[in-house]
Amino acid sequence: MKKFLFFIILIIVFNNFILSITKFYLDTEYKMSYNNFLNIDFDFGSNDMFEKIYSNLSLNFKTLIDDFEFCSTLLSVGEIEENSNYSVSFATYTKYSWQQNYPYFNVRLNPFFSQAYAMYKYNIKDIKLPLNINLDEVKINFSVGKKRKQFFEGLVVGDNAVGYNGLFFDFFVDKYFYVETMFSRVASLNGFFDNRMFTLNSFLLASKYFEGFNFGICSTVEKNQYLGEDKKIFYEFFITRDLKSHYYIFEYSIQRGENNNKKNYSGSLWFFKAGVLGESKFLGYSKAEVLWLLSSGGDETSKFLPTFNKMYDGMELYGWGNFAKGNIKSLFFDLPQGYSGMFVLGFNLTVNPFKKFFSGFEYYLYSSPEAPFDKPDPSSTEKTLGAKKAIGLEYGIYARYKFLSYIDINFDYSIFTPSKNVYSSKNEPATKFSISTSVKF
Repeated sequence: MKKFLFFIILIIVFNNFILSITKFYLDTEYKMSYNNFLNIDFDFGSNDMFEKIYSNLSLNFKTLIDDFEFCSTLLSVGEIEENSNYSVSFATYTKYSWQQNYPYFNVRLNPFFSQAYAMYKYNIKDIKLPLNINLDEVKINFSVGKKRKQFFEGLVVGDNAVGYNGLFFDFFVDKYFYVETMFSRVASLNGFFDNRMFTLNSFLLASKYFEGFNFGICSTVEKNQYLGEDKKIFYEFFITRDLKSHYYIFEYSIQRGENNNKKNYSGSLWFFKAGVLGESKFLGYSKAEVLWLLSSGGDETSKFLPTFNKMYDGMELYGWGNFAKGNIKSLFFDLPQGYSGMFVLGFNLTVNPFKKFFSGFEYYLYSSPEAPFDKPDPSSTEKTLGAKKAIGLEYGIYARYKFLSYIDINFDYSIFTPSKNVYSSKNEPATKFSISTSVKF
């Protein structure tokens, strides 16, 4: 552990030195989190309390030479366990399916390259076109190599802190429209050598012509060459509004294609998030946000099931709710047997009563559009929005203290209560306590 901390201090010193070199940049991001879980099998009196300490270090090196940009990123992720000699070792405890499918090359704290690409930037300014159309700027970016990439909210192609190998082309025509493309070959699903090969091609066409709006369509073709002719095609239609007082995001996605048995894929996704921002004398900066997500379930062809959606935040699951982390595929506890598709409906409130201190409250409902008939029903609101059978609910509190401009300390305490007869005959709540610190400079 002491050697690991010494390495972090050395990085900080090196970072301050390197900033003095012209056109060479080093961005450092480090997060360590302590998580304490209790009663995760939901049976009262069981002895299933356990602790985990996760580490996530990212070093991003960038060099600018004229119109060229060269970037490489070292990533180190893993779980820290201290033995009697205070050395760092890998903890082999796993429980849920998502913990066995990390997208990283390794999860033993050994650094590896998550990015390594070269990009050429070409800008054209003050362009005059017929019909008295003047363009202030046209930007063209072409990249090759391994690059982190996410399209829109990452519900189909997401950034899990590991790059995609391929070609990337971005084209921005002033405020009128922009195009983002990716042509990639992914050697394996989860970063390990399992002889699977995917081709992943995405094309996004969108516009920010109207102030505060961003709207467009993204098409993604995902082909699993390991399964022969298995191909999924996704179409994402989205619109966002972002103003000082409020914002919202709406997306509708459909899944098409054909599997290797010549059966057609179907499936869809609805996603909506909106928030109201304000500031007052007593509460300071405040934000209230609502969220609704519904992904289709059913058999293997009707589930909305992209392979490369955003699903991981370091060693922890990515999703909504500090504990359950519900996303388009599953949640922390995995979906109960017989369930498919995800439904998330939530609300959170954040206030800023003191300088540099933020606190809040969250409340989330988790259900599914497909489940056995004898499972508990959701609330009437959930039914109206597409849910059929309940999974459970989560509520909790969280806080963040911005110690310095580049150091945050975070705390959250969450309680997840499953609906009766979903995971077990009992519905005793599970709890999670987490404290973490993040450094960015």
